[in-house]
Amino acid sequence: MKRIRLARTEFIDSGHFIPGHPKCGRPHGHTYRVDIVLEGTPESDMLLEFGEFKQRVWEVLQRYDHVMLNEVMEAVPTVENIAVELHRELKKVLPNFKLTVRVYEGVRKWAEYSDE
Repeated sequence: MKRIRLARTEFIDSGHFIPGHPKCGRPHGHTYRVDIVLEGTPESDMLLEFGEFKQRVWEVLQRYDHVMLNEVMEAVPTVENIAVELHRELKKVLPNFKLTVRVYEGVRKWAEYSDE
């Protein structure tokens, strides 16, 4: 049976600060690029219809868009922790797929978290 990877790229704008960090300790914001990659074996001709994929993803991402991440995350909102938390939350709405989440903070910097 064929394995397929299907992906979406979305963007969220959020504020955050890293307590005690000399540069990032002050409140500031980023446009985060979020790449969500699903992998699975399609039961028909599609792994997941793109409209449904978008709906499920935004069910989660809307909670992180245009907010101060320090107020909605338990962990310190580093790009690493954002990737882990988004993965955990997206897995709840996309449970039947192997999932990889990559979060870009700006253009050239990113963290990625994947199912083991």
